[in-house]
Amino acid sequence: KTISYIHTPTKLYSSRAAIGIIMCLGPYNYPLNETYATLIPALLMGNIVILKVPTVGGLVHLLTMEAFAKSLPKGTVQLISGSG
Repeated sequence: KTISYIHTPTKLYSSRAAIGIIMCLGPYNYPLNETYATLIPALLMGNIVILKVPTVGGLVHLLTMEAFAKSLPKGTVQLISGSG
């Protein structure tokens, strides 16, 4: 994008870089899309994602994470389950 002020054109660049490891929390009593509203952008930016799901209602998260694990490089997405 080029912006001109008076007579001096200036080029602006923006770049996005991966942060590293992202921790996402998956609620058991809320729609599944809210969990993936944070997970998908983190993966698209090149981060490693750890998803923490509760023990109650975590089967859908487990099945979805298995599908992610098959299509992404090893270690990109990880799942942690348990209380707390």
